[in-house]
Amino acid sequence: MPHIDPDKISQYIKEVAAERIIPRFQNLVEDEINTKSGPSDLVTIADIEAEEDLTKIFKDLIPGSIVIGEEAVSKGEVTIDALTSESGYIWVIDPVDGTHNFAHGKPIFATMVALVNRNETVQSWIYNIPGEEVAIAEKGSGVTLNNTKKTYPQYDEVDLTKLRGFISRKFLPSSMRVEVEKILDDAFGEVDSYKCCGHDYLAILRGDAYYAMYSKIHPWDHLPGALMMEEAGGYLRQWNASNYTAKDAKGGILVTPDQRLWDEIHGKILKQFM
Repeated sequence: MPHIDPDKISQYIKEVAAERIIPRFQNLVEDEINTKSGPSDLVTIADIEAEEDLTKIFKDLIPGSIVIGEEAVSKGEVTIDALTSESGYIWVIDPVDGTHNFAHGKPIFATMVALVNRNETVQSWIYNIPGEEVAIAEKGSGVTLNNTKKTYPQYDEVDLTKLRGFISRKFLPSSMRVEVEKILDDAFGEVDSYKCCGHDYLAILRGDAYYAMYSKIHPWDHLPGALMMEEAGGYLRQWNASNYTAKDAKGGILVTPDQRLWDEIHGKILKQFM
């Protein structure tokens, strides 16, 4: 594997954000915001230009590497098919994770990047742009948040009614939404969603939340954070209990500190639908 200095990548991400994203925050005009799959699925000029810049940088860093960016996929310029390959280096980019927040002036957005090799995420970065936080993970070497090594929050006794977690009710499949919402209201405590996966994963690293469950697993939304959760000592599996890998594009993810709690949450919410 070519040597990729994680701090150097962080610097590139920060520089692109400083030039393409930060100046547009709360300064977007109408023709700089467009929709993709629906009225709430937004893309801005910041998403497009930041992804273009990062794509060029990353292709130059590893000649012959592939770049899969969320916006390029949306426009049909690339596909995620390369992630099913067993060879080659692939960069996966979400230039502005939380675009809806960004476009509405809410300071909850991030840039996320993952480097994949042979169907395995080997490095990842999440940059909380407004909060100036950078998380970096390397396979087998752990995860840091602003240069401090982090581990998954642990508790001696677990009471789900007292623990905060992330589940986006909006994106639950319609066939299970009513029943799951009832379970959450009856058996769980604070269940939140930042509408920004990057911020969910960072909150867990900070110890501000404990678990997360997702029903959509676009690679740019979850490959970076999934590596961080695993490197922090957490337990992450798809809803069907199989490992989550770069080639998985459908299904759901549940991440917890250990298998014991994974089994408990899975049993309360998901088992009946599997």
